[in-house]
Amino acid sequence: MTHFKHRFGSLVACSFALALCANQASAQDSSANFTGPLLTSNAVTLPAGAWLVEPYLIYYKSNAYYDEQGNRHSQTPSTRQWQTSIPIYYGVTDRFQVQLGLGGAHAMSGGAHTDGIGAADTTLGMQYMVLAPGEDKKHPTVSLAYSHRFPTGTYDRLDQNPLNAIGNGANVDTFSALLQQYVWLPNGRPMRFRATVSYSLPPSRVNVQGASAYGTPQDFRGGVRLGSSLGVSTSVEYSINPQWVLAMDLAYNRDAPSQLKGITGQGDAATQFARRDASRDVYSLAPAVEYNFNDRIGIVGGVQFSFAGRNNNAFVTPMAAINMVF
Repeated sequence: MTHFKHRFGSLVACSFALALCANQASAQDSSANFTGPLLTSNAVTLPAGAWLVEPYLIYYKSNAYYDEQGNRHSQTPSTRQWQTSIPIYYGVTDRFQVQLGLGGAHAMSGGAHTDGIGAADTTLGMQYMVLAPGEDKKHPTVSLAYSHRFPTGTYDRLDQNPLNAIGNGANVDTFSALLQQYVWLPNGRPMRFRATVSYSLPPSRVNVQGASAYGTPQDFRGGVRLGSSLGVSTSVEYSINPQWVLAMDLAYNRDAPSQLKGITGQGDAATQFARRDASRDVYSLAPAVEYNFNDRIGIVGGVQFSFAGRNNNAFVTPMAAINMVF
């Protein structure tokens, strides 16, 4: 499959972004606590002065890909990656919070692997709750969010090991709208619904030198212009009792086409190098189980897996997180 690292790097960035946005805060109802699903963002902001830390452990595996027509094909060797993501949130006011996302990754493919654990891209963001749910939680919650991803992960000058590409080199601005709604069933147990729509602006040109996440050769000198990105996810959670919750996410992600241009070789041997990558789409599900010790500490574990796509990797990604509010 061509340009595998480009698509793989985008999925890595996507999974870190999802981890940063996802859970945020447990419910404040003593009879029903929620840690949050794996993917879909929380529209409710933290109370003023509260902190939330939610370390994730993620294992990514891909041994297939979707072609231009959406057909799935096997590929060898498979690619695997251990990822850690640590989203940190702070409630500035009861309606406004700021957030920081840190992470790292270690990739393996065939007999090769990254040189240790590489730092992932870093994300800073903010969220404002436009519409609060009220104490009875019968009203929908609506929030708007903005985040900026800084290219702290290695993406070019990779020498002989392309697996060292953890980031994609781009400064990315993302705007999101978030919705949350509670519904009480006839048995008195609540279900919680969420939906998030995120749009990332096309970043400015990314300079690329040598072997990179974009599949360039060692003597490459040039740059890439990435397209915009769209992410849509929705989730449902069912509270079995104050401790146990069943959750399910449905997600769609799309990356617009990108254009790579540059030169290879030196002096009279220099030649033009150009490539256009088509848009990429992937659909995924993420069933999960939550266990809440109380309304401040909970754990969630499950697996995200793709079930359809186009020009993208097919993947299976088990993950788990612990949600702690201070």
